[in-house]
Amino acid sequence: MTGIGTELLGVIAVGIGAAALLYAMSHAAQKAGLKLASWLLPAGIGLAMVSYSVWNDYAWFGRATARLPQDTQVLLVGRDSQPWAPWTYLAPVEVRFAALDPAQIREGQGGIRQAPIMLVERRGQTIIVPQDFDCAGGRIRPARGDWTTATADDPAFAAVCAGEG
Repeated sequence: MTGIGTELLGVIAVGIGAAALLYAMSHAAQKAGLKLASWLLPAGIGLAMVSYSVWNDYAWFGRATARLPQDTQVLLVGRDSQPWAPWTYLAPVEVRFAALDPAQIREGQGGIRQAPIMLVERRGQTIIVPQDFDCAGGRIRPARGDWTTATADDPAFAAVCAGEG
């Protein structure tokens, strides 16, 4: 099942659970002689579903990084705002990140280091991009690409070439 399908099932399950709980509370209140407004049940269900959805959006990054190998370094995080979630304009939500497992760094020929960079996207597939790092020459070469000069603030180059160059 896709990530969106799983998220939708989660929202529906929360809605069903909230409906059962709120219905039981409403029934108990009626037995106690209290008359509750008819809009409380659907409003409570909707609030529970929206609250779960917001929590799920903001908790994804922590859950995703917790599943990575122990010493994995998060290199970059991509945040986004979404029109259907206006609160993300105040606090953008993490939707993708790049990570490196230092245990996967290998020494290649001629002092070239090789490392797979993980590109993880919230509602997409994780892609592993092998890259070559010329630490002494200050260059990076992605898979099937040409050598480019590493910028001073490149987190992948800094992580792979720590103590080199």
